[in-house]
Amino acid sequence: MGLFRPNIEKLIDNDDVDGLLKFIKHRRADIRLGAFLALSRKQDANILEQLKTLLKDPDPRVRAVATLKFGDFSQEGIIENLRTIIISGSQREKIEALRLIASKGETDDPDISKILFLALNDSKMMIQLEAMKTMGAIRDQYSVKHLVDKLDERKYQTRLEAVKALGQIRDLSSTDPLIGSLIDNNIEVRRAAQEALRKIGTDKALNAINDAPFMLLVRRMTEGEAIRRDTVRQIGYLKMREALPLLQKACIDEFKNIRLESVHSIGVLREPGAVHTVVKLLDDPFYDVRIEAVRALEKIFSKESLAGIEKAMKDSNKNVRLEAQQAFYSLKNRIEKAEEFNMI
Repeated sequence: MGLFRPNIEKLIDNDDVDGLLKFIKHRRADIRLGAFLALSRKQDANILEQLKTLLKDPDPRVRAVATLKFGDFSQEGIIENLRTIIISGSQREKIEALRLIASKGETDDPDISKILFLALNDSKMMIQLEAMKTMGAIRDQYSVKHLVDKLDERKYQTRLEAVKALGQIRDLSSTDPLIGSLIDNNIEVRRAAQEALRKIGTDKALNAINDAPFMLLVRRMTEGEAIRRDTVRQIGYLKMREALPLLQKACIDEFKNIRLESVHSIGVLREPGAVHTVVKLLDDPFYDVRIEAVRALEKIFSKESLAGIEKAMKDSNKNVRLEAQQAFYSLKNRIEKAEEFNMI
């Protein structure tokens, strides 16, 4: 490769500024782009002055990052060119472009959010993690839902960055998911969740990390299987609505019996806000967990619950299908009666 293409990766790794500066005039656009991205975070005035020459670069991608560095998101064509980098650039180019976006600070531009969503779904984990860091850095409100979804990911590094980003964004809708992360099976994630809740700073967020009885629940939910199972059962028995986020997190526990008891307790609480969590359990590998999810949905009075039960009517297991059919018509009749009397 070195015979035909400059080894720009080596120059970057060695922080060879002089070598990189030579390549901002290279005939190949990808080389100019790589050199620019590597140099864009330097504070030296002489370096920055030389980089400004790329504001008039013939290649649209190079012009895009140069404009982003020295201008703003409103420049014509910059969004589309940034999207091109995230879709087809090298891993290093993508990361540097994301860092450049982060350096611009807070923004509510939905087009930037779409670019970050593309990066969040990149095949490379390094790009996904950098996307989450950028979401937090620019306090992207549009990314909250996607970050919350990442709290259930298998790899703790993903969950950790999602928690940190949500803490930076400080959107109130992320409070419950972050409370759930207080019982994550990774201690770094749990600590980050505490810090994120402190940043949110509402009474609900602070009570989750300061209220002694609640913290006792949290500690019990980080113990062994038997204690966790007993705790989620007690939450339902005592109807502790403030502990709903813990139940929702427990619905992805590795132990089947904990998932089973958790969804049962959610059914007891009848909280519409938990429908999305319960619906996910309709894909659980164990049919008895799926049956308990159907029963919980029947108790939660909402059209979303009805849609979830309708999905379960096509389950591969006969017992689940029968339970779902009975639950569907029962809930459907109750909803229709409520609509008849304008109760919903």
